[in-house]
Amino acid sequence: MSRQHYDVIVLGTGGVGSAALYQLASRGLNVLGLDRFPPGHDRGSSHGETRMIRLSYFEHADYVPLLQRTYTLWDKLDPSLLRRSGVYYVGREQGEVIQGVRQSASQHKLRIEEKNDAPPGGFLIPADATTLFEPDAGLLPVEQCIKLHLSKAVALGAEHRWGDAVLGWEETDDSVSVSTDAAQFEADRLIIAAGSWAGEMLAGLGLPLRILRKHLHWFETGDAHSDSGFFYELEHGQFYGFPTEDGLIKLGEHTGGEVIEDPLLASREPDPEDTARVADFVRDYLPGAGRERRHAVCFYTMTPDGQFIVDRVPGSQRVAFAAGLSGHGFKFTPVLGEILADLVLEGRTDFEMDFLGLDRLRR
Repeated sequence: MSRQHYDVIVLGTGGVGSAALYQLASRGLNVLGLDRFPPGHDRGSSHGETRMIRLSYFEHADYVPLLQRTYTLWDKLDPSLLRRSGVYYVGREQGEVIQGVRQSASQHKLRIEEKNDAPPGGFLIPADATTLFEPDAGLLPVEQCIKLHLSKAVALGAEHRWGDAVLGWEETDDSVSVSTDAAQFEADRLIIAAGSWAGEMLAGLGLPLRILRKHLHWFETGDAHSDSGFFYELEHGQFYGFPTEDGLIKLGEHTGGEVIEDPLLASREPDPEDTARVADFVRDYLPGAGRERRHAVCFYTMTPDGQFIVDRVPGSQRVAFAAGLSGHGFKFTPVLGEILADLVLEGRTDFEMDFLGLDRLRR
């Protein structure tokens, strides 16, 4: 019996892969998405109920056009997904965060407000800190976003298979084959969006990736109530947080993290040192918050410079990939899905992507 042949296979259907599958299906292509785990699973990087989204991107000003497009795509997918609640940035004036926010806002004419005399309700601000507010920032329901991308892709004719481990892939002159522990599939093109397994799936590229185990914490709000998110840059680390639908505050440390080898084997238990650092932050800056109610683990797949890698596999006309989203990629998933579809089908994208290309790491 001959195997079914697809136009494109998407390997990994988390945040980026689900968006890519939807983009391809919306273009009328015969596409297959493969994943080891079910939609919205908690084994990788795209879970934890909510993610922050913001335009004034301190990490690199060149992300802003991608963000402007991703805002449009989120609203097009479902206008109720992106809740614009704003975010406060708190840090030293000469620090990475405040300087980066100002640069992005100035370069791209974004709305940023000085809030030094109006700190968010219940939060304490260091005496030497600057506080900026971006009203267009907001929150995304992460698992809901993934499931919606996948359900809409399937409604448009995409096939989605999950439950079997992907063993590898191989490119020939006229196709790409992907093997799982249950079957083999063939396609004209392949998109790899494997998250923490990207290094394994792209082993031939020798990508300089590290996987960090990170912790998420949910605290009672108590008197520390705000409808907006926050991002603090302190001398000992960067901490973020935002309200949740069930009346808690979700908190985490963006810096730090424990290097692991295999996300399948990594402990899902709290780390005492991480818990202590987050508890100290709550004590010092959110004194009105209550006790911790929940904990979860996710993974950052880090590049050396903390920026994504989005490119085609060198020498290939058939394979494109996204890897190393470094703990800040989920908000971009609609536009990354669109870009990967363009790269694998047309060999190019209209976005300026050199700062995320593979060549920068080789240089």
